[in-house]
Amino acid sequence: MAKDSKATFTDISEEDLTSLMEIFKSLSLTISSFISSEFKLKFLLSYTEHECKQFQDISFNDNPSIYNELKWFSKPALLYADRSFISRLANRILGGDGVAETVEDSDTWFFSEECVANEFLDLILDYLNTHNQLIQFEKSVKDIGYLHIYYPEDVLLSVTFKIEFDGEEGGSMGILMGESALKEYIKGPQESDTSNDISNESTDTNIEDT
Repeated sequence: MAKDSKATFTDISEEDLTSLMEIFKSLSLTISSFISSEFKLKFLLSYTEHECKQFQDISFNDNPSIYNELKWFSKPALLYADRSFISRLANRILGGDGVAETVEDSDTWFFSEECVANEFLDLILDYLNTHNQLIQFEKSVKDIGYLHIYYPEDVLLSVTFKIEFDGEEGGSMGILMGESALKEYIKGPQESDTSNDISNESTDTNIEDT
């Protein structure tokens, strides 16, 4: 199947996307402030870019990462983060200098890394729910090949962030959303019992062994 390098949405304007970016920029500042103050760490999560791409054209980092399947306004979404970031944060929490742990088997994660990955995801979900983004957790995996939430030709909004520790590059984070989720965001949450049920559901963010 031929790749589409000029993917666009049908009903979403650039103005709509700009509005959405304000939420993500605010999110990155809030997360940065919390982690910096909580762990006495010079940490910065900053928005870098957004673009529309077909799922088949999105290149995921070859480095180990954690991939989280979400439901955003009951539509599929994907949030992923480099393991190097998770590892460095876990090391700092345990009293280290914020150095990423290394293992021979990249599929083997330390318990501390899995706990930090869960806490980081909870922090993001709590922020978005507080800002009227009806979002819930589905599952986490360590291999993108185990998540089947998009077809290759699906057009998605790809939002990327860079992570810095003590002024040095410390990994990256990304969010993928389809047009259906974006349209629900623009329309805004509906006042209904169903919406309330979704926003109040528990998010058990345990990472699967896949």
